[in-house]
Amino acid sequence: MISRRQALIGGTAALMLPLPARPAAPEYRLSPQQVADGVWLIEGARDSFGPRNGGAICNIVMLATHAGAIVIDTGGTARHGAALRRFADQKLGGVAASFNTHHHPDHWFGNQAFADRPIHVLPMTARLQAGNAQALSDGLYRILGGWMSGTAPLPGNPLPAGDGFGAGGRDLRLLALSGHSQADLALVDRATGTLIAGDLLFLDRAPSFPDADADMWRASLDLLAGLPASGIVPGHGPFARDSRAFVQTRAYLDGFHDRMARAADLGLAPSEALAAGPMPDFVGLGANPEEYRRAVIQRWRDFEDQALPLIGGSV
Repeated sequence: MISRRQALIGGTAALMLPLPARPAAPEYRLSPQQVADGVWLIEGARDSFGPRNGGAICNIVMLATHAGAIVIDTGGTARHGAALRRFADQKLGGVAASFNTHHHPDHWFGNQAFADRPIHVLPMTARLQAGNAQALSDGLYRILGGWMSGTAPLPGNPLPAGDGFGAGGRDLRLLALSGHSQADLALVDRATGTLIAGDLLFLDRAPSFPDADADMWRASLDLLAGLPASGIVPGHGPFARDSRAFVQTRAYLDGFHDRMARAADLGLAPSEALAAGPMPDFVGLGANPEEYRRAVIQRWRDFEDQALPLIGGSV
């Protein structure tokens, strides 16, 4: 039988045992690279959203100016945005302004860190950000867990009419397009000729299609391909000085469209399209097969509606 004295000694010893360490808050480790004069790229992981990458999957561009950085896209969480802001403050003299290229959350959920400076978006993007913020946030909290701690989506401010923007001696050409989403902003740095294409271009990473309009996307690609760019930053994937991002994005878009149209015409079920896996030429792209599966689920109804006559309609 344990005496009172033994119990007290045992209890004291238990109090002296070290407490289990509280897990450290997840951190974002940035690897900025200067791809042109004053043009910095922080390349995102070529994966889908997940705990391993903390949602840091899109490319971030910072343009150095005399007034601080122009930041194009702000990351996927408040903590990601804070890490990006620290780089801008410590290396580029602060922030002059920010842009969100479109409303998908990996491109703007870091806006909180830039709230003291103008955050510019296309008018439609502002509406989509506000209308989808809660649903997007709920989904990412489920996927990313602690990485999302403190993230409260902050929509940007609609850009006034016009196709130009300047700050601190650097001028940008703004192109209001669509196709990947309902509103896609592409930018050209006039000083270096660098095209920052947002998610209208992907390279070595499977494109995502949650809001895609294939015809509008192709039209946007045609317009961008006609620009005399010296270098191209896609929304996901590496910087390039050639046309690989255009070729690969269009080929994937066309290949996916052709496969889904054939499957729907044959009366296949979406489960059969899923089971087929990604198109053979694109199996090795980052984020596949997950992105292919997601695209089938998101877009199947479009192709099914095209293949089947409307009930009650003319035949």
